[in-house]
Amino acid sequence: MQCLNCGHHNDGGKFCVKCGKKLEAVAAQQAAAGVEAVPTQQPAQQQPIPNYSQQQVPQQPNQHVENAKKISKLYIGYFMQGLKNPTATAQGVRGEQFINGLITMILFAISIPLMIYLGIDSILDKVLNKFSVLLLPLLGSDFIDLREDLKNVVKLDFTDIVIINGLISMLCIGAIVLVTFGAVKLAKVNVSIQDVFARFGAFLIAPTAVMLVGVVFALLEISLFSYILGFGILGLFLTVAFTILSFKHSDSNGLDSVYGTLLTYIVMAILLVLFGRHLIEAVVSSLGSNMQDTFGDW
Repeated sequence: MQCLNCGHHNDGGKFCVKCGKKLEAVAAQQAAAGVEAVPTQQPAQQQPIPNYSQQQVPQQPNQHVENAKKISKLYIGYFMQGLKNPTATAQGVRGEQFINGLITMILFAISIPLMIYLGIDSILDKVLNKFSVLLLPLLGSDFIDLREDLKNVVKLDFTDIVIINGLISMLCIGAIVLVTFGAVKLAKVNVSIQDVFARFGAFLIAPTAVMLVGVVFALLEISLFSYILGFGILGLFLTVAFTILSFKHSDSNGLDSVYGTLLTYIVMAILLVLFGRHLIEAVVSSLGSNMQDTFGDW
């Protein structure tokens, strides 16, 4: 047996003759030394696979909604400034405030039929109070029953009264501004139609605020809204005069502001009478259709 420690060949025995090592121990040692240690390889950590389906994709804001919010915010600031300093604000605006002027005119126009729609109960109650002196002695308790029945059935159609007449009112306001623009141009003032619309709308801020207060009063059934409606219409007449006078005349040969204002007033009065007649007819028609069954049963 060959000694694996020193390489000496031994004939037998348990120990090497040359080095004295135990042959079995040396063999076991060499055998252990000859085996290469194979390092245990740790499995690589697996990275988690991102689940894109679970990730929340940020929603893009609606562009139309954002634009509406921006315009509303700018208009509120413009409205409050015009309410605080109406003359200074109106004289400083030009065509760049055209959109704000249109919004003011729309608010003014829609507030008229909306005030009537919301305050019809108060109007009817006031009318019945005036006729109660004549009808109560004749009808007695029947008049009281009739009055309660009328309050229960008096319902105006929102589409006919507010939407349709609101559109007609907007057209009337637009026509009044166009006539105002014509009066300014006849005075030889170099302005654009956007300038006139913007300035007219700026002067109309205060009357519009009055009309909005009237809408709130009508909603609360406070009878003062009818007087507020009158003040609002008066404010519309003043707006025409203020708008025409606010533009400086560069040519003395043009139409004088007084005549231009009177001309606009004539057209304005005609338009308001026509609109008022149409609104009254719509209210009477709506009331008649709702009260027909009640009068028949009574």
